[in-house]
Amino acid sequence: MNLVVVSNRVARGKVNEPMTGGLAAALLPVVEKSGAIWVGSSGRVRDGSQKEPFAEIESLGAGALAMLDLPAAHYGGYYEGFANSGLWPALHSRADLIRASHGDYLSYREVNAFMARALLRFKKQDTAYWVQDYHFLALGAELRNLGITQPLGFFLHTPWPPRSIIEGVPHHRELVEAMLAYDLIGFQTRDDCENFLSYVESVLNLVVHDGVVSSRYGGTHVAVFPIGIDPLRFAQQAAKSVSHPDVSRLRRSLGGEKLAIGVDRLDYSKGLINRIHAFDRMWTVQPTLTRAVNSRAAWPLRVKMATPLPYSCSEGRRTASSKSRARTICRTGPKISSW
Repeated sequence: MNLVVVSNRVARGKVNEPMTGGLAAALLPVVEKSGAIWVGSSGRVRDGSQKEPFAEIESLGAGALAMLDLPAAHYGGYYEGFANSGLWPALHSRADLIRASHGDYLSYREVNAFMARALLRFKKQDTAYWVQDYHFLALGAELRNLGITQPLGFFLHTPWPPRSIIEGVPHHRELVEAMLAYDLIGFQTRDDCENFLSYVESVLNLVVHDGVVSSRYGGTHVAVFPIGIDPLRFAQQAAKSVSHPDVSRLRRSLGGEKLAIGVDRLDYSKGLINRIHAFDRMWTVQPTLTRAVNSRAAWPLRVKMATPLPYSCSEGRRTASSKSRARTICRTGPKISSW
């Protein structure tokens, strides 16, 4: 089987460095070992005059990474608009933060159609397409429109909310109908799966039997596939890091004190304020721990939010600095290189 993996972005694996992000941790080993082709955005945009969308194709173990430039005219509406201001808050049950226009939805569909046309390059008789996450809910339908009959699979890396939440997304009905072009749709939990099937039955009035949805596309299997990491590989990377110069320098600078580190994107779905308050509570209940150091690194949001977050990078200092040496750091680089 010729496997083609598709996601919004691809991740380059680096020797002796940990993988960043859950999607990368899940997919990189698959690509390296199976010979799959991982297709995604290069992180750059293009104008309409360019004929070749693929900017780079490079090998990765037994597989390959293929990166393409997305259309500039629709990128903003697709990414910051519909995907991250419409779908992201909805999928995390924050209906109050949904902000997406009809134009954003059209751009989202345009980029899905653009990706479908680009994927024709990798079409073979034995090709199977495995599409990842909420950026490409409609990609399966676009591939079917181009005559693709090969197997199409989809996996969602976020939750799927109850019907009352997803109905707040513009064009939700059209979008879910498009998802049924996939032969297989995978969710992480039973609740996510049941929420999706409940919507399909009650809103689309479609028949579901033994986890198979019957639609104009045929039968779509909907199932639960809890995703995880390779714990042995992570343990090996942790063991190697002990001798890294940066780690050694950090350990010496602590002077015997303990350090708790958290690295997250500055996003309302990450519960950062709850974690900071939890540390504050811990130091109150266990005053003997007040010599610990809490250092949290926060990356900026994936999208410019119209609604301000209920906390800022200074929150950690206000909450915990009276009890311990606490730092909350906002960085934009690929990693924290100094402390």
